Amino acid sequence: MSLQVTLRRAESIRLSLTSVMAALSIALSFIQIPFPLAPFLKYDLAGIPLILTALLIGPRYALIADTVLALALMRGGDPIGAAMKWIAEASTFIPMYYAYKLLRGNGNLRLAFTASAAVGIAARVGLMVLANYLVDPWWFLIAHWVNTYSKALALTMYLLPFIALFNLTIALIYTSITYPAYLTIARRFRWLVDADGE
Repeated sequence: MSLQVTLRRAESIRLSLTSVMAALSIALSFIQIPFPLAPFLKYDLAGIPLILTALLIGPRYALIADTVLALALMRGGDPIGAAMKWIAEASTFIPMYYAYKLLRGNGNLRLAFTASAAVGIAARVGLMVLANYLVDPWWFLIAHWVNTYSKALALTMYLLPFIALFNLTIALIYTSITYPAYLTIARRFRWLVDADGE
């Protein structure tokens, strides 16, 4: 078998895996549990297939799956929520992928995964606090939750600690579930993981 055929086959497998992970992510997005401190925020498991995709075959494929998820969520009539979900997931798996790629060569996969998960979690919390600070006041005005920008900004500032805590806890859930799944898949499909998927 020529190298070109082998590379084409590997790319087909990556695209197939991306499609499966995108579909799984969409399915998992329908299972929602309200965050007790701010019930408009919902826990789901949609980010787990995206993190797995990034770690297994690269962030480019995870971004494709994340975009498919966001487009599916937009059909629900909330493009702002879908865009924020896209940002939240990408801000988790992209830093996590690059940190893991940098650290996994040290031989201790558990330490590499834990450290890269911490990087992904911190990036998600920081970026989502910033994104919500910039977007939420306008969203609150559009949704008629308040009638002035100053009230919208005050409401946003009140909610930011809850938003940070929500993003921290959901990212912890994602990474805790992803680790054993990643190890199992990576052991069986080492050739796929070792290929650079950027």
